[in-house]
Amino acid sequence: MRTSEQVLNRAEIERSGLGERIRSLHSILLARYPSIGRIALALYDPDTDLLKTFASSNEGGPSLQRYEARLSDVPSLVALRDSGVARVVDDIDETYHAANVHTGWLKSRKYRSSYTLPIFRGAELSAFLFFDSTQPAEFTPVVRGVLDQFADIISQLYLLRLSAVHHLIGAVDIATGLARIRDVETGRHLERMAKYSRLIARGVAERYGLNDEAVEYLHLFAPLHDIGKVGIPDAILLKPGRLDADEWRQMQQHVTIGEQLIDHIVADLGLQGDAAAIIMRDVVAGHHERGDGSGYPRGLKLADIPVAARIVAVADMYDALSSARPYKAPWDEARCADELRNQAARGLIDGPCVEALLGNEDARRQIRERFADE
Repeated sequence: MRTSEQVLNRAEIERSGLGERIRSLHSILLARYPSIGRIALALYDPDTDLLKTFASSNEGGPSLQRYEARLSDVPSLVALRDSGVARVVDDIDETYHAANVHTGWLKSRKYRSSYTLPIFRGAELSAFLFFDSTQPAEFTPVVRGVLDQFADIISQLYLLRLSAVHHLIGAVDIATGLARIRDVETGRHLERMAKYSRLIARGVAERYGLNDEAVEYLHLFAPLHDIGKVGIPDAILLKPGRLDADEWRQMQQHVTIGEQLIDHIVADLGLQGDAAAIIMRDVVAGHHERGDGSGYPRGLKLADIPVAARIVAVADMYDALSSARPYKAPWDEARCADELRNQAARGLIDGPCVEALLGNEDARRQIRERFADE
């Protein structure tokens, strides 16, 4: 059962996200062109060559969510990236015959024509913007002239949001000396847990009402979960043996320090109430809570722990178990799965998050191999 605080939190994220701004612009556009039933923004990640659904507005049913495809597998979009020009498709049924999720979804919703524009950040491709209509040959030069103005607004909103998120990450990196935190972790732990967090988030997105925008922010901010450790003395942070009771109380303060740090940076950047800032704070504040109330700093029960924090807690725990540490050898997959399911059964961590991670063995293996410690 979800608490009223969690529902409010998700509502705040929806209101403050880019998706809501696109929906507002779409409502204005529909008054003039009622057949243009969809506007969608797909992000491009050059590191993985993946296009990923991010924010959209469409008439008549749920939007296409949690879909990704390799850009290199879509030659028509590769051409847009290389040329930098927009593309018009007058008849989707006649133009696209190959079976894929995106085309199948468009056809199932009776979209007949489309207008696609690449969005660049400097010289690098950053996203694609799609307009789709239920009428064939909708996108005449006159219509495109109007849409180009909407596209410019949406592109600027997206690039401003991207800039704000990167400024937020950059400010935290600088303020905390994130490299110092990495020194107390094993190798590429932070990269792996970010990827595991995204994998889990996609798996529980429908259950917990996470849109694509929230999933991507969680992926970006998961590595910052322990930023408050910058305020913990080295004598405690780097101590090779077990901490005594007083040292452990000081170590637990890293969560409160992290919260304070986030609040200061968010206020300085004027991002209070922003979707990205909400998720970042949830990750930092809640990832050491445990479902039976034994966690810290607030002793929350599972239903009261923000979903973003539950996801990061499972990702962090799995990587700690499956990786070599100075005090232990890596556990095999069966032992990791048993431990995670045992903790979920005891109500300590989120069961659906555990199953979302364990249920995708191929993706886990790819993350382990690609981001293995050197």
